[in-house]
Amino acid sequence: MRSLMWAVPPVLVAAVAIGACEVETGDADSSSPLPVANSSNVGGGGGSQGTGGYPPASCEGPGPEIESAGTPDKILLKGTVLAPSGPLEGEVLIEGNAITCVAMTCSGEPGAAGATVIRTNGIISPGLIDGHNHIIFDIFNEDDWSPPQVYTNHDQWPNDDAYGAMVDAKQYLNGEMGSPADFGCEMLKYGEMKALIAGTTSVQGSPGTGKNCFGSMARSLDLEQNDLPDDHIRTSTPFPSMSTADSVCADFATGDTLAFVAHIGEGVDQVALDEFIDLGTVSTTPNCLYSSHTTIIHGAALGQPELMTMATAGMSLVWSPRSNVFLYGGGTDYTKTTDIPAALGLGINVALGPDWSIGGSQNMLDEMRFANVVDDEAFGNILDAQTIWKMATSNAAAAMGVTPFLGSLEVGKRADISVFCPSMDDPYESILASSPREVTAVFVDGRMLYGDESLQDAAPTGSTCEPLDVCTRPKVACIAETGGAADKLDQTLAQITMILGDAMTAYDTANGSSYSPIAPLVVCPGGG
Repeated sequence: MRSLMWAVPPVLVAAVAIGACEVETGDADSSSPLPVANSSNVGGGGGSQGTGGYPPASCEGPGPEIESAGTPDKILLKGTVLAPSGPLEGEVLIEGNAITCVAMTCSGEPGAAGATVIRTNGIISPGLIDGHNHIIFDIFNEDDWSPPQVYTNHDQWPNDDAYGAMVDAKQYLNGEMGSPADFGCEMLKYGEMKALIAGTTSVQGSPGTGKNCFGSMARSLDLEQNDLPDDHIRTSTPFPSMSTADSVCADFATGDTLAFVAHIGEGVDQVALDEFIDLGTVSTTPNCLYSSHTTIIHGAALGQPELMTMATAGMSLVWSPRSNVFLYGGGTDYTKTTDIPAALGLGINVALGPDWSIGGSQNMLDEMRFANVVDDEAFGNILDAQTIWKMATSNAAAAMGVTPFLGSLEVGKRADISVFCPSMDDPYESILASSPREVTAVFVDGRMLYGDESLQDAAPTGSTCEPLDVCTRPKVACIAETGGAADKLDQTLAQITMILGDAMTAYDTANGSSYSPIAPLVVCPGGG
């Protein structure tokens, strides 16, 4: 990006003096995600209904209730369980950070003794996995930049001056390019929280960030702070260099890299298509990146020959339909996205990701509904709700190389679980119709971090819960960790929001911009 002389707001200088996070060299996500034209939902429509062919959901029935209080590190959930074999009326037992039982009844298991028992009156699902995002941009919304034209590839839009001005604001707040400020911790945590309230427990969206001041909310999968045994994910937003390609292929051979996640084929013209072709020649060993460990983000330019190459190699694909359609299709041409029918027909593993909050969806629930719209408008209605749900759970886990730990409700996997209010007879359609209002509980590593206020007593030991009103439904967020001041892990959502809001206002005052207020966590049904 540009080398800049910053107009430094005095309030930000003071904030930096009192406690910025420690940052490793090169930790900034300086990549530029897809911008997008204005949509009908200013701010992105996080939680807004009407973008996906399903009516607004509702939680008019009974919400979750604690039947009996026990130890906080053992939770027994009762409800409609979305097991790998299909829905069942049953139970899920959580002990520590692991799932230890998924069955019609787990009450007789030894570990169930003394557990906190929660009757969810809802749908118990593996937590959603966001396969593609740039969460540090989540403080911005669609008012902050709109492209002046429809583009054909991702090399065109970064030249727009208005886009550059928005990126300048992001870089300043994140401490990049010589900026004296550093609110990257809060920016990342805000993005993780935006994911969490939509039932998303893992995100691929923070490549290269080395800060220790977050990771207490949704998992950032491409970071060491993801609380998984090892970090085996590598990412590439620009096209990889030969040295990067050779290094990745060497890591494939040793097992050090299980998923190489690369932006490829982002556009609808030959320039975008050539990226996939060049992927086979950029390495010293030809075609070594055509691997079952490689996941392609976007792939909108790919045709049948390229998809056949992917299928033969066992590659995965992350689909971001909303940003594709709004950037390359002017918001109305639903064909300007990846050929998902062809990909599925060839057996390619397909996951989903919103891209970012400016033109991409605000959260995974919005993106799932938009995928359903594209299916209805352009694909001939070939995707049912369960298929889209799999793109957001087990398929995404496979694309990120974390299937042994995440993506399904199975004994031995991590207890990343989201509970949804049932609004339809089919549980998968209920999830597809949901907004954060209908997310009644979210567990990450067995810790209840967000949910209906009735579950506050199930919060993890050492956490501080705070009330939230999410589209008129009382919720709690239990994300602040007692004793976590050194790494800012003791920050509440209210503090994070206030710090970012004040920083953005100060930046606007000093630079004559108008990016304040920051984008909301959720836009409710009807735009409220």
